[in-house]
Amino acid sequence: MTSVIVFGVVLCLALGIIMFVYSRQSAEKKRVNHVRKVRALGDRARNLMFVIEEIPPHYLDQNMRIHLARTIAELFQQQYDAEPDDKVAKQLQNAKQMVDFATKNKNVSKVPVTDIQAANNVRRNLKILHKHITIQYQEKQIAHKTAQEFLKQLRRAFTQTIIEVYASAGKKAEKEGKPKIAALNYRRVINEMGKQNQGGEFTDQILVTKKRIDELENEATKLEQKARLEGDQLSKQLEEMEQKEDEWKKKQVYDWSVY
Repeated sequence: MTSVIVFGVVLCLALGIIMFVYSRQSAEKKRVNHVRKVRALGDRARNLMFVIEEIPPHYLDQNMRIHLARTIAELFQQQYDAEPDDKVAKQLQNAKQMVDFATKNKNVSKVPVTDIQAANNVRRNLKILHKHITIQYQEKQIAHKTAQEFLKQLRRAFTQTIIEVYASAGKKAEKEGKPKIAALNYRRVINEMGKQNQGGEFTDQILVTKKRIDELENEATKLEQKARLEGDQLSKQLEEMEQKEDEWKKKQVYDWSVY
């Protein structure tokens, strides 16, 4: 009888220890998952903010800028609600200011991308943003129509980066008096526009650019003709100089023989 009692006590102690360890492990697991969730919210908000800052504001219309700013603010709000923190509170305040700025400013500065390396960086961030909008649509966070408008806008911006680089190179060539090179870059601009002109968004720009190409090619032709004419004149002058030099040499030989 005593052994049974002892066994029961030992069994109860063992079960108690097991339950205690299990509850501690469960509590630790919940704590770790909570920390991960809170950090993930902040990371998503900061990553999205970084992506937006790397994309020229004129690539995104006001509706998208407002939507993205609100998304960032909501993520920081969720992080703060889960675990109040002064640092997160400051980030939340900054995000709310982003929303306010996007709401009040429809028109933004338009500084074109002129460097191919910068363009590649912008395109990389546009791809990240494209993926973000796609996930939001799949998770039913935004309506189908809104998602389509945003994705179309991002595809257009993707093309716009290369257009701006080629257009900048064309303008630079014009300033340097190189119409042929300028025309070549403008042809590249038209080629990029044509890839995304299914809805006719670039038709007017294409026509204006074609007209400028014609003007530049006429200018290049005139410069080539002028260069050929100057080359012919130079060749003629050289021939005259050589002829005079030959005559002078003959005269010197004659004078020496007489002497």
